[in-house]
Amino acid sequence: MRNTASVLIAVAVTAALLGGAAAAAGRQSEAEADLPAFARDLELVRSALGIPGMAAAVVSDGEILWSDGLGDANIDADVPAGPDTPFGLASVTKPIAAVLVMQLVEEGLVDLDDPIADYGVAAPGADGVTVRHLLTHTSEGTPGTVHLYNGNRYNLLGGVVEGATGRTFARILSTQILLQLEMMDTALNPIANWGDLSITGFEDFYYALGWGEAFAHYPDVYARLARPYQLDEGYSTIPGMYHLVHGPAAGLNSSVNDLATFDIALDAGILLADTSRAEMFAPAVPTVTGRNDLAYGLGWYVQEFAGTRLLWHSGRWPPSTSALYLKVPEHGLTFIILANTDNLTVPFRGIGNGDLSRSLPMLTFFRHFVFPLQHGYRLPEMDWTAEAEALTAQLEAVEDPAALEFLERELWSYRQAFGSSGRFDRVEALAAVGFDAFPDSRFRSDPDNTAIAGRSVIESQLPRAATFALLARVIVLWILIVAVSLVWMVISLSRTRPGSAWETTVWLVATVLTGPIAPLVRQFAGGDEGKRGGVLQASVFHMTGYAVAWVIGLVLLLNAGNEPGPAAILGATLLLPFLFGLLAIRAPLLHRSVPGTFHAVTRRGIVAEVITLGIAFAVFFPLVMYFDSRVFSVIPHPSSPYFWGMMAGVTLAGVAVLAGLHVVLQRRGFDVWPTAGGNALALPTLRNSWWMMAASLAIAVAALALAVSAFE
Repeated sequence: MRNTASVLIAVAVTAALLGGAAAAAGRQSEAEADLPAFARDLELVRSALGIPGMAAAVVSDGEILWSDGLGDANIDADVPAGPDTPFGLASVTKPIAAVLVMQLVEEGLVDLDDPIADYGVAAPGADGVTVRHLLTHTSEGTPGTVHLYNGNRYNLLGGVVEGATGRTFARILSTQILLQLEMMDTALNPIANWGDLSITGFEDFYYALGWGEAFAHYPDVYARLARPYQLDEGYSTIPGMYHLVHGPAAGLNSSVNDLATFDIALDAGILLADTSRAEMFAPAVPTVTGRNDLAYGLGWYVQEFAGTRLLWHSGRWPPSTSALYLKVPEHGLTFIILANTDNLTVPFRGIGNGDLSRSLPMLTFFRHFVFPLQHGYRLPEMDWTAEAEALTAQLEAVEDPAALEFLERELWSYRQAFGSSGRFDRVEALAAVGFDAFPDSRFRSDPDNTAIAGRSVIESQLPRAATFALLARVIVLWILIVAVSLVWMVISLSRTRPGSAWETTVWLVATVLTGPIAPLVRQFAGGDEGKRGGVLQASVFHMTGYAVAWVIGLVLLLNAGNEPGPAAILGATLLLPFLFGLLAIRAPLLHRSVPGTFHAVTRRGIVAEVITLGIAFAVFFPLVMYFDSRVFSVIPHPSSPYFWGMMAGVTLAGVAVLAGLHVVLQRRGFDVWPTAGGNALALPTLRNSWWMMAASLAIAVAALALAVSAFE
C-alpha cells in the first residue's frame, strides 16, 4: 500500500470525494448548517480569544464542506490568513505520526508490543517500554498502567521509525504521506534551533534547501508560514516565537486544507486499513482516574461528550502555536482549526486532562454541525457581547433542557475566553448572567471556570521563517564558491615558489574560510608573478579575523541588554577585528624584527588591510543587520547627516588605530608583515592603489547605507 503511486492515490481521493459528496448532501438535509452564521461565530471566537489570525475547515463525509481564514497571518505585511496558510501544529503532529507508525505495523516493520530497545532506542527508565507504551503515553512508572502525557517520550518514536526503516522520521513522513497526498502546504520545521539561529545536522540543510522531491516544497511553506504572535502582560498583541524543533511529538507546519486532505485519505482507507484505524482510535487507557468518558488511544484522545464519541488532538506550544483536530465519526464530520497564538487552548484547562468539553472552538463547531443532527433543530443565536439583562432574558426563554445545558456550557467558555484576552468587563457580565440564568449551575464552583488574570510573556522573537531557508541556501552557495576558490588557489600555489608547509596550510585554511574574497584581492592587488602570494597571502588572514570578530563583537553588544551609541557599536566592529585578526590569525606568522623601525613593507601592508577591511565590512556587516533588526536602533538613517559624519569619523579613527597598532607592535620587536626577498614588492602602495583603497571604503559605506535602507 505504501508504494502506491501518487497518481493512484489522487484517483482514490477523488473517488472518495465524489462518493462522499452524495452522502454529505443527504446528511446535511436533515439539519443543514448555516455556514455564514458559523463563520460569524468563529470570528467572535477569534476576537474573544485575542488571536490575530486563524484558519478553520469542516469535512463532511469525505468532502471539504467549508474552509476559510479569519484575521491576519502577518499583521505587519497585512497578509490575511487563509485555508492554505501554513500554521504550526505543535502536538497535532502526534496523530499524524501515529498514522505513520501504524503504516509500518501494517508493513510488518514494527510490532506495537516490541520493546523499543529492539529498534535501537534507549532512554532513562525505558526498560520494558514498548512501542504501544510510547503511543499511549504510558511509558513512565510501571509501563502500560498510568497515562502521563509526555512529548519527549513520544518523540522516541522517531528512533523506532529510523530503527525499523533505516530512514529518518522527516524523510519517511515526507515521502510516505506528504508527497503521496500532495500536501504542498505541509513541512516539518526546517532548522533544529531557530531561536538560536543555528543549523544542526545535514537533514536540516537537506529539507531547508528543498533538496529531493519530497522536500522540494518546504522552502515555500516556510515563506508562507503565519507569523507568530503572543499577548503581553497588558493583553496587547506583540511578536511571538515558534519553538522550532521537530519530531513525532511536534514540529509540523500545515494548513487546514492540507489537514483536511489527510483526514479524507485516512477515512477513505488510503493511509490505513480499517482494522489499523480502529485499533488506533480505540481507547487504551483513561486520562483521568475514575473518568471512563476520557481516554487516550494510539496518538488520539478518545472522549464521550453529549452522547457522542469524539476523536481529537489539540496542540499548544507557548506562546504562539495552538491547533485542534477533531473527528466526530458518528456523523462523518471533522473540524480543524489553527491559530498563530496559543490561545485556542490556554483558557480551557481541561484540555490537558483529555477533556475537550470546555473548548470554545469545539463548542462553536458542535453548535452548528453536531447539535442540529442530534436534535433536529438549531440552537438560538447568541451574542455573548450583548448586555447582561438581554442575555439573561434570552436564556430564560429557552425551554429545551438539552439546549439549556449546551448554552450554559457555552456561556462559561466565552467567559473564560474573554478573561484570557483581558476583557474583564465581559467576564463580570457573563458571570452575572450565569448566576441569574443558572442559579443551580455546577459550573459556578468549577475551578476550571476561573478567568485567567495574567499572561506569561516570552520575550524571544523569531525572525521571518523564510530568512532561514534563504540562509541555508546562501551558506551552500558560499561553500560552492569557496570550493572553486580553493581549487583555483591550489593551482596557483603549484605554479609559484612554495613557502613552508605550515605557511601553506594556514593560507589554504584561511582561503577556505574567506571564500571568494581571496581570489578577488589577488586579482586586483597583484602577487601572481613568481611570488608566494603577496597581498593575498596576508589579506586572507585579515579577512578571517575581521569576519569572526564582527560576528562575535556584534553578538556581544546586541545581547548585552542595552543599546550603545552608533559610534560605540561601529567603533567596536572596526577595532575588534584588528585585535582578533592580529592575535588569533596572524600571531603564528609574526617574526621578530629590529625594534623601533617602521618598514616600508608595513606601510604597504596597512594599505592592503584597509582594502580588505572595506570589502569584509561590505560583506559581513549587512548580513548581521539582516539577521538581527536590533542593529537598526543604533545606526542613523543614511538620509541623516549624522550617518555620514559618523562613517567619516569612524573610518578615520579606524585607520589611525590600525597604523598606531602596527607602530606599537613593531616597537616591541614584531614585524607584522613578514616577507622574504622581493615579496614586499607584491604589496600595494598608496601611490599605485589609492583608487582601490578609496573604492573599498566607498563600497563599505554604500553597503551599510543600502542595508539600513533596504532592511529597515
